[in-house]
Amino acid sequence: MLQDPTPEAPLPFGRYQLIRRIGAGGMGEVFLAREGGAAPRAVVVKKVLPNLVANRAFVGRFLDEAKVVVRLNHHNIARVYAMGDVEGEYFLSMEYVQGKTVSRMTKRLRDRKVDMPLGIALLIGERVCQGLQYAHDSKDENGNPLHLVHRDLSPANVCISYKGDIKIIDFGAAQSTLKEEQTAPRVVIGNLTYMAPEQAKKQIVDGRADIYSCGVMLWELLSWHALPQKGDPIERWRKAANPVWDAPSATMPSIPKDVDDVILKALRKEPKDRYATATEFGEALKKLRTRYAPDVRDADVGELLARVFAKEKTGEDAVLHEAVYGQTINLPASDKTRRVAYVPPTALAFEHTAVLASADFVPKDDQDITDPGREDGAPAVNEDGTPTPAKDPRFTQPIVHGKSRRTGFGVTFAEADEPVVERSLVQEIEASEDFLEDQSDPEADTRANYQEGKWKMVVLLSGIFLFATGLGFLAVWLALRQ
Repeated sequence: MLQDPTPEAPLPFGRYQLIRRIGAGGMGEVFLAREGGAAPRAVVVKKVLPNLVANRAFVGRFLDEAKVVVRLNHHNIARVYAMGDVEGEYFLSMEYVQGKTVSRMTKRLRDRKVDMPLGIALLIGERVCQGLQYAHDSKDENGNPLHLVHRDLSPANVCISYKGDIKIIDFGAAQSTLKEEQTAPRVVIGNLTYMAPEQAKKQIVDGRADIYSCGVMLWELLSWHALPQKGDPIERWRKAANPVWDAPSATMPSIPKDVDDVILKALRKEPKDRYATATEFGEALKKLRTRYAPDVRDADVGELLARVFAKEKTGEDAVLHEAVYGQTINLPASDKTRRVAYVPPTALAFEHTAVLASADFVPKDDQDITDPGREDGAPAVNEDGTPTPAKDPRFTQPIVHGKSRRTGFGVTFAEADEPVVERSLVQEIEASEDFLEDQSDPEADTRANYQEGKWKMVVLLSGIFLFATGLGFLAVWLALRQ
């Protein structure tokens, strides 16, 4: 690109005006843009890197997605307005959601020592279920079911607007009958922390996999216990395939037992034992909300978000005004906190984590492991319990290392020979603690600090002991010479 767009000199791109370059991810450049017409609106435009366009697998998956996500039009799903190309440059345009993801909201609340209110957590789950059911029921132009499954639902893929709108974002990892390109047999795409066991085992999944992921998100919100997100991918893969859950009240005693029961049913290992549909799960959550927090409304969620992100909201209001009306605001280049706050939550959409097992990965005498590449089907799973996901005895087994890479439309960016992209707002967000709340592992950090402190104490005590021993020998030697 010869020049970066500005509000004073936007770059035309099809029916859009690119106003400001807000970053670059593994898949391409991200722009704040204006879609013209009688009622102009702000959108997020993501342009695909030119070298990815030459990749047949990438283009195939990209075109498959275009058939699916553009047809989704529901209040609880962030819109993808268009996917296509402008003079050979592939792009997608997405709804500008003025707000934050659930993961960023929970991080801010924890930083301020504020618990997630029960009613708000239940309402978030209820609205997510409504969006999921719409997606699960979606049909093609001939009325045939698409059998659409999100497959990467997590707190980072649910956003909340300051008006209280709750929207699922990013169906980029979705499975549907329209897809022609398939994921490689040794690769699983999605966030392992929230992944359903059958998905981790590379079995055929349906909407009940999304119900499980929603259950994990709600477990985290209700128990107010951050699930670990780090660790060796293969070990985390094992945990995803063989989960055992404690009730949310185990860490948050104020949670009522019937709330425990609803969440644990959504988290059952076998799909047949969960709620049959997202509507059924959502109705159960609505019944609980009516019982324990009957006055909670969508606006209350937005008000809570606006209260804990008051400074960011002021800046985002100015950015939205700039996008729609073309009036400039000045962003100090040195003020990273302010700049990062302006990036909409859809900026990283359609980029996911892919876990790749090595070709020679064959478990030995291990029946409690997932090997998606095994030809004889899914391995047996132990039925005896394991501790909560934060502590897992399977970590005592020999570690088989795997790789975790950013991917988009089934193509890992390392394989695409990606050119060097200048550091940008989105990359700053990826590196910032405030954005990577879903990458933190407080328990691991605590253990690491404890281990470091313990070794320092051992070294100090050893030094004192040796010094005291030396003084003792010196005193004896001096006494014997007299």
